[in-house]
Amino acid sequence: MPPDSPPFLPPKETVPQGAEFVRMDTVSPKPIEWLWQGRIALGKISFIAGDPGLGKSLLTLSFAAHVTTGNPWPVDGTKPPIGSVIILTAEDDLEDTVRPRLDAAGADVQKIMALQMVNDVDEMSGKAVRRSFSLERDLPKLEKGLDQLPDCRLITIDPVSAYTGKTDTHKNADVRGLLAPLAELAQRRNVAIVCVTHLNKGAGNAMYRSIGSIAFVAAARAAYAVVKDQDNDCRRLLLPIKNNLGPDQSGLAYSVIQALNNDPYLDWEKEPVSVDINDAMSTESDEYRSERQDAAEWLEHTLADGPVEVKELKRLAVQAGHSWRTVQRSKAERGIEAIKPGFSEGWRWGFPKSATEHEGRQPLNGGTLGDDWRSSLDISADKADLIAQAAQQASSETGREFLPADLVKELEPSDLNDPQLMTLERLVPYAVGIAKRSAHV
Repeated sequence: MPPDSPPFLPPKETVPQGAEFVRMDTVSPKPIEWLWQGRIALGKISFIAGDPGLGKSLLTLSFAAHVTTGNPWPVDGTKPPIGSVIILTAEDDLEDTVRPRLDAAGADVQKIMALQMVNDVDEMSGKAVRRSFSLERDLPKLEKGLDQLPDCRLITIDPVSAYTGKTDTHKNADVRGLLAPLAELAQRRNVAIVCVTHLNKGAGNAMYRSIGSIAFVAAARAAYAVVKDQDNDCRRLLLPIKNNLGPDQSGLAYSVIQALNNDPYLDWEKEPVSVDINDAMSTESDEYRSERQDAAEWLEHTLADGPVEVKELKRLAVQAGHSWRTVQRSKAERGIEAIKPGFSEGWRWGFPKSATEHEGRQPLNGGTLGDDWRSSLDISADKADLIAQAAQQASSETGREFLPADLVKELEPSDLNDPQLMTLERLVPYAVGIAKRSAHV
């Protein structure tokens, strides 16, 4: 090729331009097919939301047991279509938790496949790697798995937040873009997809209580919440948040009991329950606020005479019956600061003092908390990016400048190594709360 010749470029693919229209007389109507009559549809996404420890994961395993055996659903006695199940679980071990609980529920485990990891090739090194499944990247791999299970009727994803990859789960457009291909897969394969998520600690309409963007619940054709019965600590309520395809359904109730193998399973009540979801969740929010207020008052009283070492505070909190996480949230609400008088001394909590009294205070790892906050922290680049993203979203949601340094000041060294806290789902609400409080100071 002559030196002055332009580089070779492959011909551009011709893509039809313009909107696509479908004339409705060419669309053949078809009835909704159900996994659970009137509650969970085949070919659609459904959501289950609830606080930790209420049996959401047990619910999905119970669903798997019904689908693999054809045993009737509780209350209405309808039977599911018998088929295989694919489970994605990021929080429970398959050997000591999932399999025993499936056995306790009476599932046919020969028909259940657990998607654990994805075999891939690293883009930089070209080497083979095993990594977690991602809804962003790996739906084609999931569909290949469905090729091997043509009778699959249910896929459970628990929790969905563990599989969202780099998607910003607080942005509606990003969440819709993530879930749209999943919804298409469900429809194409006529399989019900049930996703589990957690609730935030806010109040108000149940529709807005799931963690992350409202687009999660909006994309689902049915969504349910698991709440604790306030009159019976052992009783759980499964209540509808929305149901776009079926008639308005009453709720259901169950208790978690032990099977013969000493593992838990769900004992469903035979009658439906009529409890308003917003009333049930409002009661839970009131209870949580009361716990937080009690913890805050205890913390103020404990620190009234001066700063106390964090280690001692934790011991005293347990002794007083307060959750340490609730105490940590109370710290931020009451303007209490983490103080490190010197490198040889431990962290303490105390009320703010004047700038001259704080001359001896050392920030995290001895660095500063200004513009060079990253260099002051001995953490990975990924964690630093999480802090920066959380601060940016807090600024966006509150309409005021909120810097990463503002968030770092509220974090303990142990927080930075807490994998449950160091996620956008946890950091963003925490940062927003700090930003809102400081806006009213």
